[in-house]
Parts: sequence; C-alpha cells; structure tokens
Amino acid sequence: MKLFDLLGGKVIIHADMLALPPFKKYWESTKDKTHANNILTFIILCDYWNSPYVKSMAKEVREETLKQSVLGDVNYTLTPEEQACRDEYKNISYTRTLKMLDAMRNKIDTISDYYESSLEEELDEKKIQVLLAGMEKVKGTYQTLDFLEKAVKAEELDNTKVRGNVQVNAYELDR
Repeated sequence: MKLFDLLGGKVIIHADMLALPPFKKYWESTKDKTHANNILTFIILCDYWNSPYVKSMAKEVREETLKQSVLGDVNYTLTPEEQACRDEYKNISYTRTLKMLDAMRNKIDTISDYYESSLEEELDEKKIQVLLAGMEKVKGTYQTLDFLEKAVKAEELDNTKVRGNVQVNAYELDR
C-alpha cells in the first residue's frame, strides 16, 4: 500500500491514504481541501521516517517549524479529527525496526549535545582519551543507524509491491 510520495519537496497523497478510515472521514468532512492537504502534508513531513525534517531536526523544533511553514501558525493545534489521522498514520507506519531507528536517532542527538556541551571544558590527557574513544564508538553507531535506515526502507518497499511482484517506481502514481 503506497500512501504518498515525496517528490520535489512536495507531498503527493495517494488514494490508499484517503481510504484509511480516519483519513477518509476527515477528507470527506472537510470543505477546505487546501487546508486538509496541508494537514496531511504536516503529518507526513513531521512523522515520516525519511522526511528531511525528521532526519535533521529534533521533534519539538520540527513540529514548530512545520506548523509555521506548512500551516502558517506556530501555535496551531490539531483538531480531534486531524489528531486521529496523525495517530492512525503513526500506528500503521511505526514498525519495530522504525522504533529502533527513532531510538538511535534520539541517542545520537544526546551524544551530539554531550560533545557540544563539553567544548568549554579544559582537556587533560585522560579526558582526551575518553572523548576519542567515544568518537570511535560513534562511528559504529552511525553504521548501525545506516543499517536500520536500509532495513526500514526494505520494509516499506515490501509494503508497496503490486500484483505480479512488480514494484511501482517513484514516478508512477497508482490511479
């Protein structure tokens, strides 16, 4: 099931996404389709594992940034119907592998914060050895992160196969 595509910085919503009960109910009950499309774009860019925003920003900053840029109001609060769509998206997309990927990304954020906060500390030989040993371990962490991203992508591709075990490429849209 292909729910959407990210192409050229835009989110293209597929019919499969609008067939899911909360999305269908929201889409059919909303008269302003531009606003509804913006809400779906916000949900995807904020929660899709491969979104450029998810890859580059902490959750709190990401939500504020997207609320401002996509919805036009940093203080926007999702309605119960909109929140139901977001919860449904998280429920169907949040696999164990993706959960591990998120945990690893959060851990990398704490490692980055640690190194950032230690810039002002005086360094003696022992602290230098500890920092260098930690940096060597970070290399392994990034390799694991890369492995997890590939595993999540493989899971996603398994879910987008069509009849005959053929895959739809990014330029073909299901009609």
